[in-house]
Parts: sequence; C-alpha cells; structure tokens
Amino acid sequence: MSPEADMARGMDVLDAALLIAQEVPGGVPALAQRMGVSANTLQHKLNPNNTTHHLTLKEAMALQVVSGRPYVLHAMAAGLDYICHRSRPDDAQGDALEAFMRVQQAMGELTAAAADALRGGGDVSQNAKRRVEHFANEAMASMAHLVSTVAARVPQRGEG
Repeated sequence: MSPEADMARGMDVLDAALLIAQEVPGGVPALAQRMGVSANTLQHKLNPNNTTHHLTLKEAMALQVVSGRPYVLHAMAAGLDYICHRSRPDDAQGDALEAFMRVQQAMGELTAAAADALRGGGDVSQNAKRRVEHFANEAMASMAHLVSTVAARVPQRGEG
C-alpha cells in the first residue's frame, strides 16, 4: 500500500479528492481535461470552502481512475471501518492444487515478514509494516482465489 493510501485512510473524502488534484501533474486543469469536464467547475467542486458545488460519486470515481490514485476509496473505506487492497490476477489459473500451494507459500511469506518486523521487540519501521501489509494482501488474494477455485468445482443442481 502506498504512503498516500495510508494518509488517505485517515482523511475526509473531500480532502482525499483535493489531495488527488494537488498531486497530479498539471493539477485540476489536467484532471478536468482527462475527465471531460470544465476545469472551473471541477475546481469549485474540489474547493472545501464551496458549499454550492459538490463532487458526484461518478465524478469521484472518474477522478480516481484518470489519476490512478484511489484516495477517495481509502477514505470512504476508513470511514466505514474497512480496508482496501488491490486485487491481483489468479496465478493458479483455476488449478485447485496450485491454488492451495500458493496459499501456503503466501502464508509462509507473511509469517516471515511478520517475524522479521517483530523480532527484537522494539519499534517496527514503516518499511517493515508495509512489507507485512503487502504479504497479508497477497495471502488474502491467494485465499480468495482458492475459495473461487474450490467453488468452481462444486456441481450445479442437476449436474451430478
């Protein structure tokens, strides 16, 4: 997870949208052009002091898609006491045994990352925390793929 996503997790959704505009090269005009909207209108919608123009959900989605920065998503998730992690393709390609082995591999990597972070009992660095988060996300994705692979092998009614 990026440091920006960490930051977005603790902020208001409107602040997260404004952060996107501040970080994108070219700012609001560049975003507006890619979104196909008026730069002036988008600027008003991102202004935290403006009470008459509001960013719609579709515009918030477009803002994140064209910028590649899912900060509003992370802010919304945090506000609802959820977390988000990026999905990844199924490396096992439907092979149940391969999916099971990938879960075990991911759990081993997560265990090693957590043990490294916790070794010594002192403070944990941001890099160590991010490494644990990365391997935890990989393990969760592997487990989801395993469940999908197993579910695909359940006969449908009338099949057997």
